[in-house]
Amino acid sequence: MRILLIAVLLFATIHFIRIDFTEGTIPLAAFQEEAATSLCKEESQYIAVKTVEGDTIESLFALYPDADIQFIDRLAEFYTLNPHLEKQEMIGNEKVYIPLSSLREERCTK
Repeated sequence: MRILLIAVLLFATIHFIRIDFTEGTIPLAAFQEEAATSLCKEESQYIAVKTVEGDTIESLFALYPDADIQFIDRLAEFYTLNPHLEKQEMIGNEKVYIPLSSLREERCTK
């Protein structure tokens, strides 16, 4: 019985660690702020915004509209500026960067 209990606990621990590594369930994963913004710093302009509980990417894009760029392109730039949000949700009082093409001089090329 003891071996079965240890096996179940070990399996559960390994399962939760695997989920944390693959899906990023640990809030505010450690990313350097410079690395997030330096990818397209010269070409892409953005504004920094503090989120509130319940904010989504769509609601932030609606608050700061940009008719010069398609949604998919803007979303790709958003994830370039905020890589920690690719696999986890936004939480309240989090600083995110929203790309704006009206301030942009040139598009990012990789």
